[in-house]
Amino acid sequence: MIPDTEVTDGAVRRLTKGIEPPRHRDILMRCLSGNLSPAVALMQLLIDTEDAAAVRTTVDEVTIRAAALSRASDNLLRDRVDELTQLMVENELGCERIAEMLRANMDSPEMAPTVEAGIAFCERLFDWSVQQSEEASVALYSLGSPTLLERATREIITQLEQWKVIGRDKSVLDIGCGIGRIAAELGPRCRDVHGIDVSREMINIALRRCEPLANVHLLKTSGHDLREFVDHSFDTAIAVDTFPYLNQSGAALVESYFAEVARVLKPGGDFVILNYSYRGDDQADRADVQRMAKDYGFEVLTSGERPFSIWDGSAFHLRKTNARNSM
Repeated sequence: MIPDTEVTDGAVRRLTKGIEPPRHRDILMRCLSGNLSPAVALMQLLIDTEDAAAVRTTVDEVTIRAAALSRASDNLLRDRVDELTQLMVENELGCERIAEMLRANMDSPEMAPTVEAGIAFCERLFDWSVQQSEEASVALYSLGSPTLLERATREIITQLEQWKVIGRDKSVLDIGCGIGRIAAELGPRCRDVHGIDVSREMINIALRRCEPLANVHLLKTSGHDLREFVDHSFDTAIAVDTFPYLNQSGAALVESYFAEVARVLKPGGDFVILNYSYRGDDQADRADVQRMAKDYGFEVLTSGERPFSIWDGSAFHLRKTNARNSM
């Protein structure tokens, strides 16, 4: 996100002074400065507290403080506080459901002991989470709101269109398609779409959502590779918030997917990764993607940018060059 330069650090610090713990203060400061969307800020607070009531109390405190601001230069800051408050109030039930999901101890491990264990965990996690909330299962920052998830999804589609990686002449592979929210948008825009996921429950939801679209094909797969598809099948492969789970399952699985995507893409095909990991190290993510792009014959066109206003996902756009270095 692009920060609001008119909002001064001093005004933001006055509103957040004394809020504990410091991480919550930092989340709110980034949000009120325009560096983090209100939806992602609420998501991060929920992840930290696992308590929607506690998050509401924190937001209310900031709201009360903002009401005391009177200077004209603080109008933009008050507007941002109002947006945060309104989002919390309108999605309070969704926030409570997300807090319940987080308390259920289904959080992903930092690193699975084996690739097989990692894939099995993801299958259990998403089979379970989609039954709690379809929207939150694929994007906690949606706060369980279909409207908010639709807005975020449309931002992704707009970015794909700007990169010219989707279109009526394009055959697209959606890796980790989840509930089919991207596939449903791609169907009317592309020649054909193939969505895959390790979660049977998510594929069932995706089948329902995409039922009217004859050119959208959805399949539960093993999660190990793309063996269901022949070489040079697709013009574009996309992975929206999928690679963090591949990373948690092990570096070998990440390497396997780079090799497999290189295999199934046509020459000059595009590979889009939205979020590479959850480790919070953008520089390391860029270095990893750059190395594997070189190893598997991709040119890096976009490296770790954050082009979305609702979601804080980092974007990588690669293009297959046919040249592959020896491993």
